[in-house]
Amino acid sequence: MVAAAEIERILQDASLATRAPVAPADSPLRILTSRPEGDAPAASGRFSRENWDGAIADLPNYLYDAATPRVLATPKYSAYIKIAEGCDHPCGFCIIPQLRGKFRSRRFESVIAEAEGLAQSGVREITLIGQDTTCYGEDFGLKDGLALLLEKLAGIDELQWVRFLYAYPNKITQRLLDTIAAHEKICSYVDVPLQHASAAVLKRMKRGGSAEIFLRTIEKMRKTIPGVTLRTSFIVGFPGESEKDFEDLCGFVGEAEFDWMGTFSYSDQEGAAAFSLDEKVSPREIERRRKHLMQIQKQISRRRKKNLRGQEFDVVLEGPSEESDLLLEGRSAMHAPEIDGKLYIAEVPEALIPQAGEFYRCQVTETHDYDLVARIV
Repeated sequence: MVAAAEIERILQDASLATRAPVAPADSPLRILTSRPEGDAPAASGRFSRENWDGAIADLPNYLYDAATPRVLATPKYSAYIKIAEGCDHPCGFCIIPQLRGKFRSRRFESVIAEAEGLAQSGVREITLIGQDTTCYGEDFGLKDGLALLLEKLAGIDELQWVRFLYAYPNKITQRLLDTIAAHEKICSYVDVPLQHASAAVLKRMKRGGSAEIFLRTIEKMRKTIPGVTLRTSFIVGFPGESEKDFEDLCGFVGEAEFDWMGTFSYSDQEGAAAFSLDEKVSPREIERRRKHLMQIQKQISRRRKKNLRGQEFDVVLEGPSEESDLLLEGRSAMHAPEIDGKLYIAEVPEALIPQAGEFYRCQVTETHDYDLVARIV
């Protein structure tokens, strides 16, 4: 962790860096007009709108701040905060850079002010989002900006949980992991969309990496953050994905044993680099591969969920279950809003009248493939 005085100094410098043409002489920040990762794609036409037929030809450059009016579309106790816009990564299956433009971070004080305002209004859970939250602050020369931001948010008294989505695999630093491990309020939860595990497919995707590299990263995460919850997602059927590539992916999933996993079927997206690639996989084969991979994950999930029986967790109550009037639903820190399995509450102490948005200590009494059943203790 960084000393409080040093955090305040870096925050002050970050504020100056995003507003002034030069930073103080002794500042650790460098004033950048863009990230180096975005310059090469820009030169190659990645952000070009020469043939754009939308409402305007210019790329978006707007960033909302803490003063921007917003409607809380989530339950009153939980909120998302977007900390950055755009993306500089060259992923061949994605058109977000063409839609959103280059990566650009919001100012530190803007994010903190918004979080403090939400906390004062009753929000107890903050989820930081962006196309790549792990790059936060790099565009104004700040190293480990996400770790610093998380550490600052963990100091807001009213907040109970802070989490972030999504982590780019080669941007997960030791400092970030240490920060998660050091603060109880920062959920021990990392969502890192790996997209594939075959080095050949990752190269065609313009992602880089390999199963061996990813396994080392996963080992480091689990070693640094005991009990960490890991989520990932994969694309099956990417152009050129051979049967061996798919088998390598299946083997990797079996070895990595993720807590949560999503699998997406590749589909052509006009404007993405992959649109013009050859060796397309048939839709029927893509669907076979998707089902097979999810069947592997179901067995892993069933086994990992079974190990949770008898354990106790803090749970935020979300309200009555849609499955039955006899059940309540909630989420533990291992459940990100909207995307992970269900946690059903089947038993409540007689004297207790549960309230949505309140946190209760619960014990897991029953487990299924993806869902948990618990009682309030």
